[in-house]
Amino acid sequence: MKRTFLSTVFALALLSGFTSCSSGDDDLAPVTDDVTGGIDGVLQGTVLTGNITEDLLVETGNYSLKGAVTVKNGATLTIEPGTTFTVTADDQAAGINLLFVEQGGKIMAEGTAAQPIVFTSKNKNAEGGDGDWGGIGIHGRATMNAPGGTSISEAGQLPYGGTNDNDNSGSLKFVRVEYAGQASSDGQFEFNAFSFFAVGSGTVLENLEAFEGADDGFEFYGGTVNAKNLSAIGMEDDSVDWDEGYRGTIDNVVIYQYDNVGDFAFELANRSGENNASPRSKATVKNITARGHNRSGKSAFDLKQGTGGIFDNLVVYNYETIIFLNNQLQEVENGNLKFSNANFDFSENLLVNNIDQTNVADLFISMNEDATGADLTAFEGWSNFDSKGGF
Repeated sequence: MKRTFLSTVFALALLSGFTSCSSGDDDLAPVTDDVTGGIDGVLQGTVLTGNITEDLLVETGNYSLKGAVTVKNGATLTIEPGTTFTVTADDQAAGINLLFVEQGGKIMAEGTAAQPIVFTSKNKNAEGGDGDWGGIGIHGRATMNAPGGTSISEAGQLPYGGTNDNDNSGSLKFVRVEYAGQASSDGQFEFNAFSFFAVGSGTVLENLEAFEGADDGFEFYGGTVNAKNLSAIGMEDDSVDWDEGYRGTIDNVVIYQYDNVGDFAFELANRSGENNASPRSKATVKNITARGHNRSGKSAFDLKQGTGGIFDNLVVYNYETIIFLNNQLQEVENGNLKFSNANFDFSENLLVNNIDQTNVADLFISMNEDATGADLTAFEGWSNFDSKGGF
């Protein structure tokens, strides 16, 4: 989680970068129409670019993603199974490339285990460290805990938040996002692989993978959306991140951190500077298997800024420390923060209490050597986790 407010000057510079991109891909499949989509949002041959202002169907095939592709309010982008979008080396060099869905827009990207939908890059993060493109971001109208209940996303400077916890922004199923995390043009933050801004529970998130990104794998900025079968492999920052009052359910997650690479498996907060902001972050997290980086000074769970959370059935290993506890003894004492069925393996500390250094592990952690963790069969056939042999 790296948070910096973007100035208007930077936002204009970012948009300028989006519009100056050029394409250099030579292995894309043909499509039927030369130009489809809304007035500003077009599928130009095999290049998806611009603002999608009316419903657009992308048929199964290989395409490039160029610049800031944005699904506007009232439009739906539908992507057929087996489709691959690649950010070319030329477009990566020219500016930031990403796919964002605005409030009121929808994305229907429903792959299958045999035909996942893949967003990747030509360079495959060959130079390491920076990420090649900006990932996928969805902006919804569910509740979150910024003053007034709304905010502006750091990445796209787009509004999110509202009062509809059942808001529906579409469906992502069997989708892989690879090599995301490109730095903003001022270098102040990196884009996540998946960013969910106040996304509502009407949205479907199932069988998603973040692979070798330079920032977070999955970040939830408030909202109530549920997510199932998530894979985060080789993230250079955090694998799962939430804040701003996120209250969904995250079920069946595999995390694989490369040795000495990345920060936390879970970095979890309520709201910076306003630990008791309402609604409070308190997600349900269950069926987790995480293989750590064994990195000094880091932990599997970084719990801070007043977050709650109910965790169950966890297998977590290869960490120096399992839990950093910061700012929220209140949540431990009132039961808003709890770990049960936990099989934790660590080299130094189960818990580092950064509040008052007392040992409060027994108050909110219940161990069980027979915990099973994630159902790994859910990732067979479509994920890099499976192709790399998993754990």
